[in-house]
Amino acid sequence: MQIAVNPQVLLVCSGTTVLTLILAIRAYSRNRRVAREMNGSLSCLDSEIAELSRDLDTLSRQSGEQAKRIAWLESRLHSVPEESETLAEMVSTTAKPTITERRHRVLSLSRRGQDSETIARTLGMLQGEVELMISLGQAA
Repeated sequence: MQIAVNPQVLLVCSGTTVLTLILAIRAYSRNRRVAREMNGSLSCLDSEIAELSRDLDTLSRQSGEQAKRIAWLESRLHSVPEESETLAEMVSTTAKPTITERRHRVLSLSRRGQDSETIARTLGMLQGEVELMISLGQAA
């Protein structure tokens, strides 16, 4: 039993085989190029992950140190409540001095030889107010 092969069919089949082979080689080449690019990206990502890991370790250590510092400060704050209350009372009494206290401070600084501009800047007052207090103090 012999099979007759048509030369045209044989030519078409070989052309198709060659074309398929060429397409397969191109796809293989493209896949290798993509794989190389992916390997490069992976190594870059690995180095970035390592750097981020080091940064995370550093930040973790620093946050632990800060937590210890906060705990130490809180213990000091709670161990001296009398001083804290005294300081709070001093701040509340010195936060807003009365007019008499301000006048006394202005006259005291004036007697020490400071000019009205310096006194106003030191006490956080208007220069005209300081000059008025000085002139009233000299008239009395």
